[in-house]
Amino acid sequence: MQFESLTADLKAWLKTSVEGGHGRDALIQSMRTAGYQAEFARQAVELALARFAATAAPAPVAVGEAVAAATTAMPSASELLTETPNAIETSDRRIDILFVLNAPRVILFGNLLAPEECDQMIELSRRKLARSTVVNAATGAYDVHPDRTSSGTHFERGENELIVRIERRIAELVDLPLENGEPIQVLHYTPGAEYKPHWDYFDPALPGNEKVLAMGGQRVATLVMYLNDVESGGSTVFPEVGLDVLPRKGNAVYFAYATEDGQLDRRTLHGGSPVIAGEKWIATKWLRQREYRALPA
Repeated sequence: MQFESLTADLKAWLKTSVEGGHGRDALIQSMRTAGYQAEFARQAVELALARFAATAAPAPVAVGEAVAAATTAMPSASELLTETPNAIETSDRRIDILFVLNAPRVILFGNLLAPEECDQMIELSRRKLARSTVVNAATGAYDVHPDRTSSGTHFERGENELIVRIERRIAELVDLPLENGEPIQVLHYTPGAEYKPHWDYFDPALPGNEKVLAMGGQRVATLVMYLNDVESGGSTVFPEVGLDVLPRKGNAVYFAYATEDGQLDRRTLHGGSPVIAGEKWIATKWLRQREYRALPA
């Protein structure tokens, strides 16, 4: 393999990442998580390091650098988990793969959470719920929006023993460093509440996304964990591909955002359909290109 034989977008992504100070293992891990085969990822990273490491700067990624990195193609996620069996054994739990959609990459996991873990997360969340917000792509602020009518809260990484256990399990399941995950967000929907179709990734062309992109690069995937059975409604919908995932306690749906050529995949448009009867509780984990960290005040 020669560096020149790689796609232009992949070469640009590797150059930006190496010059931003990211090491060999982290780069290989990012490519593997995004779907590249191990040997291809290893060779591509070695070639990029040989070419650009001499000028690499180990300083933290600044806002402008994060935006530049996010405007280049992300590695494709189409091959993620293609070599695994129909169930995955983490260090503390056996998780089933219930279905796989390849374009876009969507995986439904069964038995990700134990019933008592779901119940505990709900009870810990009830006391601190607030109206859910969205990132304003024009300003970067977190605003209440009529498209999102749930209430929610979050748990910082390692906040308690339950969160530590679940975060470790997720990292093992998706083969991504624990540090690349954003805090777990818990959302509560009552009858009529919904989240209209949207994308979870950040459009790097919009100025309001500069700050969030600097906190760990682009989001690369979402994991939605269902904490209860919903009496009626409340599915996770993917309107571009005609897919509805029904909420089942303990299950989780995973989806990645990159196309075969590494571009952001607009087919990952998704939403939470209105709850018709009962209530809906979910816990969401967003995964980033790099370590997620808050910017200095």
